[in-house]
Amino acid sequence: MIHQAHCHTLKNLVVAGCCLLLAACASSPSQPDNSMADNDTRLSRDGTPVWAVTPPSAAGMAYGVGSIEVYGDPASAVKRASELARVDLVSQLRVTISGDFSSTVTETAATGTATRVQRSVSQYARSQVAEVQLDEVSITDASVANGYAYALAELDRTAASARLRQQMAEVEQQLDQYANVQPQGDTLQQLRVMLPILGLIAERQAFAEKLGLVSVQHRVPALSAEHKALQQRVYTLLDQLTVRLSFDNDDARLMQGALIETLTSQGLRMQTPGQPQNNVDLVFGVSAERSSRQQGGRFYAFVQARITIADRDGRVLSSFSDTARGVSGLEANAWQGAAEAVADKLQQELAQTLAERLQ
Repeated sequence: MIHQAHCHTLKNLVVAGCCLLLAACASSPSQPDNSMADNDTRLSRDGTPVWAVTPPSAAGMAYGVGSIEVYGDPASAVKRASELARVDLVSQLRVTISGDFSSTVTETAATGTATRVQRSVSQYARSQVAEVQLDEVSITDASVANGYAYALAELDRTAASARLRQQMAEVEQQLDQYANVQPQGDTLQQLRVMLPILGLIAERQAFAEKLGLVSVQHRVPALSAEHKALQQRVYTLLDQLTVRLSFDNDDARLMQGALIETLTSQGLRMQTPGQPQNNVDLVFGVSAERSSRQQGGRFYAFVQARITIADRDGRVLSSFSDTARGVSGLEANAWQGAAEAVADKLQQELAQTLAERLQ
């Protein structure tokens, strides 16, 4: 009897202990999953990512947010939102640029009193430089909520600045190699050697301007005095180019005075009467067909011009056709305007020819 009573008491204790344990578990709050808790803090009450409402901010970093309504495939919407985030990041950089940035770019890119031809050659060289990409931009987060796709772009400005400085320095080293170059021959032959300088300066300037955009200081590194001197050497050679006009028909000869005046004002050195033909560098062969009409008290002058650009030995470097127009209440002014338009097209073609054919 004593043994049975002891077993019964032990059984009751076990049952009571289990009940107490269950009660304790029921009354203790469950611990949240840390990863879920972290995700919850990144979302607003309506499910929108917090960074989409309040973009992050950190020293040495730049951020951009893109969002777009989802139509169809959510993955495609996220991709488009990512593109918009990259655009927004660059826009944010531009917004934070100080007023000194634009003036610095202008100062370092300016060519002083460069002639129209010199500027055109430089501008064409710049147009051939590839856009500098910000490889450090990455999409660090993306989500779809409430029918919209969101993406967060991030840029490490310090890393990007270091990479851009390195690339700019490599171009500057290439420029340094021209410091002691003394080309021989006529002006065109010398330009063939020295013209790549303008392309390198344009490439260096592209890196410098992107660096000014990305760096925390927003400063564009100025072109050194030595490299400006190299640029001036090319400009001097361009200024020394001597050109002779050759007119193939009467309509072309009627434009002689206006063409010479306009081309001279653009910075070209025209052959003077009696100057030996072997002293010229380029020959512009011009043929033209002129037509005109009057309407509403105004005179309209049209010139269909065909032009070849050749070296002194007759080798054709370029040829093109173009239609020019001049409009004025006075007939003489209308023809002057048409001739100036032909001259403008001619110097643009010359700039492209020099940049392409002489390098």
